[in-house]
Amino acid sequence: MAIEREPISCRMAILIILLPLLFVMAPSISLGQEVPRFDLFGGYSYLRLDTPSIGFADFSNLNGFNAGAAVNLTGGWAVVADASGHYGSRLDAYNFMAGPQYSWRKERSRFFAQVLFGKAQNTVHIATQTQNGFESVGRAIAAGGGFDLDVTHRFTFRVVQADYLNTHTFNNSQNNIRVSTGLVVHFGHIGKRRKP
Repeated sequence: MAIEREPISCRMAILIILLPLLFVMAPSISLGQEVPRFDLFGGYSYLRLDTPSIGFADFSNLNGFNAGAAVNLTGGWAVVADASGHYGSRLDAYNFMAGPQYSWRKERSRFFAQVLFGKAQNTVHIATQTQNGFESVGRAIAAGGGFDLDVTHRFTFRVVQADYLNTHTFNNSQNNIRVSTGLVVHFGHIGKRRKP
């Protein structure tokens, strides 16, 4: 007798990966470490868009921006809003997402992991007799992380942020990779201020 297995949904896969991490993560802030209350990020972003799923012959390499804002709730946990736009000769891809982020902070650096949920908007610029292009809006889910390196008390260099980005537009799912780098600006603080 053969046993049939149902495929695991994307949400279930994310829960299976993240749930064990919640149990093993300890608070990452030491008593003497300062954590900013708000972080603003902006910089360059590269997107490898899964365009064969929408009728293109190959994957598309798009360049653009990634911007975000984070509210640090504790030394480890934050709520993040993320927006990105990527552009090519015949494509535009926008993503607007939000979700939880967890950070492991060291003396002058930070590793972080995040899961984001939101909307994707893809536009294909191929003119026809009746319209100038095609646009589709659907869901977006991202899972990834990155590494930040402090430059000064106020500014941090985001060395890398890499995300697996799953979008659903034009009635198809796209499996994309997004890599970003840029500058983070800090405002306010929680915890004790560190000595310069």
